[in-house]
Amino acid sequence: MDILSYIIFGALIGIFLTIVLIKYIQRWKLKKRLQKAKKSEYEAIKLMKKYGFEILDLQKKYAYTLYVDDKPHKVTVKADMIVKKGNKIYIAEVKSGDKVTSPRYTDTRRQLLEYYMVYRPSGLILVDMEKQKLRTVEYSILNHDKSEYFHRIISTSVLLIIGFIVGFLTRGG
Repeated sequence: MDILSYIIFGALIGIFLTIVLIKYIQRWKLKKRLQKAKKSEYEAIKLMKKYGFEILDLQKKYAYTLYVDDKPHKVTVKADMIVKKGNKIYIAEVKSGDKVTSPRYTDTRRQLLEYYMVYRPSGLILVDMEKQKLRTVEYSILNHDKSEYFHRIISTSVLLIIGFIVGFLTRGG
């Protein structure tokens, strides 16, 4: 074997060992992240109870069908917690980390909106485990629909009452 063969062989061994090392580090980081998430979810249960919430369910899955070009695709979502306070049911999403604990973070915001659309809770709670804080999240587009509906009911009721009064006062007699 000449020197060039040794160099090529050494480079191949180095590439192989680098790939193995990178995969090992990625698995180790994933394992650590999952351990942190599991610990955060356990601590989140205590935090929710501290604030007076009753835990109804954990890791609740819900499946729905998404149609893409008229072809059905089954989609599953899994909420961290379904909790109750008073007579209201909430979806609580537990987050730990720098960016994801903010409801302004795009992926978190979209995830919470999907939970709202799927589970139809009374509200959404983002559990920020970094700050040990509960954050309520509301979407104006969803509240607007409720207020508009309420406004229409009130308007219709007022018109019916006025019509009844006018009819009563103008009846012949």
